[in-house]
Amino acid sequence: MSSGSHPGLSLTFLVSALTAGHTAGTMAMFVLPAVAPAVADDYSLDPSLIGYQISLVGGGMFVSLSLLGNLSRKLGACRSYQIGLGLAGTGMLIMLLPWVPFLVVGSIVVGLGYGMLTPSSSKLLVRYTPAARRSLVFSVHQLGIPFGGILAALVGPAVAVAAGWRWSVLLSAALLYAVIALMQRDRREWDEDREPNAPAVAGNPFAGVTTIWAERSLRLVSIAGICFSWAQFCVVSYVVVACVQTLGMSLVVAGTVLTVVQATSAVSRVFVGWLVDRAQNAARVLAWVAGILLLACLAALGMSPALPLLAVYLLFAVLGGTTGSWPGTVLAEVGRLAPQGQVSLATSGALVIINIGKFAGPALFAIVYAVSQNARHLSNSFLTSAANSCGGFPTAAVPSACMRRAASGFCTALRASA
Repeated sequence: MSSGSHPGLSLTFLVSALTAGHTAGTMAMFVLPAVAPAVADDYSLDPSLIGYQISLVGGGMFVSLSLLGNLSRKLGACRSYQIGLGLAGTGMLIMLLPWVPFLVVGSIVVGLGYGMLTPSSSKLLVRYTPAARRSLVFSVHQLGIPFGGILAALVGPAVAVAAGWRWSVLLSAALLYAVIALMQRDRREWDEDREPNAPAVAGNPFAGVTTIWAERSLRLVSIAGICFSWAQFCVVSYVVVACVQTLGMSLVVAGTVLTVVQATSAVSRVFVGWLVDRAQNAARVLAWVAGILLLACLAALGMSPALPLLAVYLLFAVLGGTTGSWPGTVLAEVGRLAPQGQVSLATSGALVIINIGKFAGPALFAIVYAVSQNARHLSNSFLTSAANSCGGFPTAAVPSACMRRAASGFCTALRASA
């Protein structure tokens, strides 16, 4: 498969390379939550603190999205992507050092690198993908996120049990550097549109946010993204901790539950992307997804150690599918609605806004979880599930409210039935 406007270049290789990069980057972000109980034992910490680690990654992403959204113009989107992978790999190596503050520093550096990936990849995909297939291609590319989560869920705990959690981190770093080498093959062609005289650091850190907020349709899509990412990162960050501490599972079995979350997330991304391309109405599709997520969060209130393993798999499959289906669709909408020549800037701005959910959700989850441990009149399992709902309720409610104006007939009916 070749790009329509660039027949000499393979769209298949581009999407494969970018998907591999997002896979490695996402594994770097989620490998620590996947082995959180082992890390906590090593440092004598409470495993629930993993929520703050994810928030530190989100903070690093916020900085790079705010300041470095213009870097792909200056160096080229591919080179910018490679730099992001390199920073994430460096952050993983920092976390190998045996002192808790290095976990903090490493997490921030991972976030700095990860925040550079989506704006630069979006620029490449918008440039080389035919418009009629854009939502599907974006969703296929976004499969790298659940694929990376699956690797973290399966490989992380297994390696941690066999050789120690630091080997899981080291493996993640090695994959990041391998993708950097892979992308070098076509870098010169992919970066032929770079502007060497463009500033590397945005003069206005919030230029992308301003671009998004000035356009009503972009603003509403980004707010919906906040809510979906809020629930997504709460679910992914705490699956293993909840299964080990609340349901009494082993680390490896808990990893299989996280794998189910990531696998259903992968399937739902492609399905929702395909559905949006068929329906030509992202608002309507996302509103239905949000409604299903709300029902799943209500069902999660019944989670307890007595719940059969199959029921746990089913519950988290629905949570994974609904919380993980949005990225490709939302980013494709941002790319479609962005002003001419400002796809990377608009994507950075949208991700700065969306990142609020990634940053605030896990931190609030950690607070709720900590408070629940001191509330003797409520079981840990109930409040752990309720903390999931803290991410789920706004995710279900706000996108429906925001999208109501874009798909008024559908969303009015949804509100009437609520």
